[in-house]
Amino acid sequence: MDWIAALEHEGHALSVAARHDPTATIPNCPGWAVDDLLRHVGHAHHNALLVVAEQRAERPAKGEINPPHSNALGWYEVGLAALLDVLRSTDPEAGPVYTFAGPGPSKFWFRRMAHETAVHRVDAEQATGKVTPIDPTLAVDGIAEMLEVFLPLLAGRKPDPDPAPGTVHLHATDVEGEWLVTFGPTVTVERGHAKGDAAVRGAAADLYLWLWGRRSIDDLEVFGDPAMAVRLRAATTV
Repeated sequence: MDWIAALEHEGHALSVAARHDPTATIPNCPGWAVDDLLRHVGHAHHNALLVVAEQRAERPAKGEINPPHSNALGWYEVGLAALLDVLRSTDPEAGPVYTFAGPGPSKFWFRRMAHETAVHRVDAEQATGKVTPIDPTLAVDGIAEMLEVFLPLLAGRKPDPDPAPGTVHLHATDVEGEWLVTFGPTVTVERGHAKGDAAVRGAAADLYLWLWGRRSIDDLEVFGDPAMAVRLRAATTV
């Protein structure tokens, strides 16, 4: 997966969408306008830039990155360009560096920034115009990141209100990608074809955006116990 190319494409698309109306409301980020979104994504880009450029083992301190009160778009674009330059000059295996999943190679941030930017590009487009397609290869990688990186972390931070065991099978229909999520004392994820208490099928981009709360379950096929699909979506709420 070429995360740098994806970041460049998604980052520029976000910039284009943001130019339409910096005051437009972001539908899936209550209380945010486009300018707030730019400051959020820009902060994420500057954070990754510091970690990767300086090969930091610790998270940047609060106050090291200060988004501006005005010209959020200009600040975002400068940060995106600087991040792309650093990633192009960094060995993806360099590290270990700080990540919120524990020490890891720099490529953690290559991947994370591609998906951070892609999801928020959709936010900007939902606020200001038509949502353009997400590359299925990027989308299926994003599903894997959500299920295999985020979901175990999220499950460890917030209790599951339903203690009963259960399973959900996710199946991308346009590219190769299948996972079985098992809820129990812990949440586990396995790749491959399986039968779950619920199955959720659809194009990779639709699954990806649903897991991130940017698309309705109505855009997907659901088989079996629909409550298990709801449970999975609740578990992926960041």
